[in-house]
Amino acid sequence: MDIQTAQDLRVDFDIAYTDRDDLSEDEIYDEGFSTDDDYKWRGDLPAIWIKEFENIFESSKIIRRREESEFEDFIEIELDENDKRVTIYPVDKERWSYFLQEMMQAIFETGGRENPFELSYVEIDNESKTTIDLKASFAKKEFTLSKNAGTVRQLDWNQLQKIMDTIYKAEFVPDNASENKPTKRGKYITAGDGLWYKMGEAILETTSKSKDLSKIEALFNALSK
Repeated sequence: MDIQTAQDLRVDFDIAYTDRDDLSEDEIYDEGFSTDDDYKWRGDLPAIWIKEFENIFESSKIIRRREESEFEDFIEIELDENDKRVTIYPVDKERWSYFLQEMMQAIFETGGRENPFELSYVEIDNESKTTIDLKASFAKKEFTLSKNAGTVRQLDWNQLQKIMDTIYKAEFVPDNASENKPTKRGKYITAGDGLWYKMGEAILETTSKSKDLSKIEALFNALSK
């Protein structure tokens, strides 16, 4: 990252997937990856990411040395400090990990590798049909909702993680989903893969005692108000 000015953030990004020699192609695809996931991109990110980086950097506890552990994840930051290159390590790794995941999504979106996040929830009963569309741009950090293709309203960005955690805690079964838009009574979700998942058939409880589906229904009932 090179912060040129308060409005100019330049990024040189690359991600490499290592230690795949012992994995078969089927194992890689089963994990949701492909055989060509390495990616490089250089360009400008929206200025909002300067503020996002400054917020997390200035509020983090930093150490100058870390205890070596072969199997421990760590985040390493190298920066210019008084004309010297120094290496530091944030202690709050989970917070930084989530920040970096969001920033990578912003890079993928800006670089054209992935589209902004979109999800639609459709509820059909005997007399009416309700559609709720959610859209999230990681590049702009904007999260919006529209009901029945009506007025678009802004949602708090922090709601996105909570909403996704609620929805994706349930089990999605692609083999039970349909490529056709729903017309029959039921509750459905589609999220960019071209498939419509009917709750209770293609979206299932994770355990016999879980209440994932009722939580999803309650979530969208609250969002629709």
